[in-house]
Amino acid sequence: MKILVCDGMHESGLSILRGARDVEVAAPDGASIEEIREMLPDCDAMVVRSRTKVTEDLLRSAPKLKVIGRAGTGVDNIDVQAASSRGILVMNTPGANAMAAAEHTLAMMLALARHIPQATQSMREGRWEKKLFTGTELYQQTLGIIGLGKIGSIVADRALCLKMEVIGYDPYIIPEATAVLGVECVGLDELLERSDFITLHTPSTPETRNVISREALRKVKPGLRIVNCARGGLIDEEALHEALVEKRVAGAALDVFAQEPPTESPLLRLQNVIFTPHLGASSVQAQANVARTIASQILDYLQLGIIRNAVNFPSIRAKDYERIRPYLGLAEALGRLQGQLFTPVQRIEIEYSGPELQELPLQPLTQMVVKGLLEPVLGEKVNLVNAPLLLKERQVELVTTTTSHSRGYTGLISVRVRAGDQEGAAAGTVFQHDEVRLVRLNSYRLEAELEGINLIVQNLDKPGTIGVIGTTLGEHQVNIANMHLSRTPDQDRAIAIIRIDHEAPLRALDDLLSHPNILTVQQVRL
Repeated sequence: MKILVCDGMHESGLSILRGARDVEVAAPDGASIEEIREMLPDCDAMVVRSRTKVTEDLLRSAPKLKVIGRAGTGVDNIDVQAASSRGILVMNTPGANAMAAAEHTLAMMLALARHIPQATQSMREGRWEKKLFTGTELYQQTLGIIGLGKIGSIVADRALCLKMEVIGYDPYIIPEATAVLGVECVGLDELLERSDFITLHTPSTPETRNVISREALRKVKPGLRIVNCARGGLIDEEALHEALVEKRVAGAALDVFAQEPPTESPLLRLQNVIFTPHLGASSVQAQANVARTIASQILDYLQLGIIRNAVNFPSIRAKDYERIRPYLGLAEALGRLQGQLFTPVQRIEIEYSGPELQELPLQPLTQMVVKGLLEPVLGEKVNLVNAPLLLKERQVELVTTTTSHSRGYTGLISVRVRAGDQEGAAAGTVFQHDEVRLVRLNSYRLEAELEGINLIVQNLDKPGTIGVIGTTLGEHQVNIANMHLSRTPDQDRAIAIIRIDHEAPLRALDDLLSHPNILTVQQVRL
């Protein structure tokens, strides 16, 4: 496997990658986008920070790429939709640099309150202007935090230690959770009206873009100071410039910008604004944490299949992986079986039954069913990441349900499909020692392995039919490895699932179908 590190990485992360078995690491220093494009064709993974823009055009040069790792929180510089359509996993490292970002926020807030950058520059120029740089204290001031995730929560904790009053707005966190932090939960308008300082800690989404808008800035408390060390685009920078010039906002501290670097921004010319060049995560400790985290995540995925912190696939925690692993195989096999028995599928219903499955993340299992269903038709381009998109493109309806009713099994996955006027159901489970078994096919109950090449033969339940099947296959030099039999409750029909060593020729299938007792013959690869 080859891993391309595009934007530099702390040595602690590079050491993890270079120490892995059968892994080649390329870490060019300051490579241009064209140099990266030339190296991508034989890469299985790439690691980026904020410099490299991973566009749809760039991904066309990466036919082998399986995973993109963002050594940081945001993925604004990665076209996640394009990566997903190509089956490429995108993962980041949320929380690994949270402390650095929180401390930078506090540093910016203190520097803004006490005019530290301006006073420093004044002294460099030989002046001593004490009255000009009279500041404000944080003590007993109201801090409004927009976004109370990991970083926002750390900022809140530290601000409370400074004896600030902390209020917060986060529509995705219940008031009881903010109360535990010691933060009063308020609406956005109330936060704007009450805050002496506002700091933002939200991701960049359509909902959060320009959350500090021109309209919002008309509602703020006079003398407000704003800090943004989160993402560019959360503040309408043109509206902020107006509010600063008109003294409705006393000052701003910005680490991030809508366009970086912000060389043409009029904010750069204002004396009541301080800046840093996107340094929120730039501490020695944070860079080491991020590097170790993304290196471990990429190796876990490539070597073990463990998915953590993916932005386009549900994560599987390491503690869940061993329990869910056999069910992932079961889910794929059931989907593969149904995808070959029925085509084109118009509707899939997946039911998860039993106490064991209630404790596991089910979305990865659903995507494995879909992968198995589509792969026989579409080939190798189907994987866990792009399977849902491909299913949606084909307008296949997908329904999932769960029930604690076990039907005698600790975990049972049932997959029912509809194709035209045909319907079929298959169910399977995992026995001891991770043995995957098919336990029901339509109305037939049985216990068959879900592996290898199989013939599924339905026949009238009459004496001598099994002998005919064996004899016919023998005549065509088809060796039987295993056979499982079942029949309907009224005993008028039966089914045989026959695992064979090699694919049976079409002539053998035709000869079986020519017998009056044999109703259907289908060959499937599991």
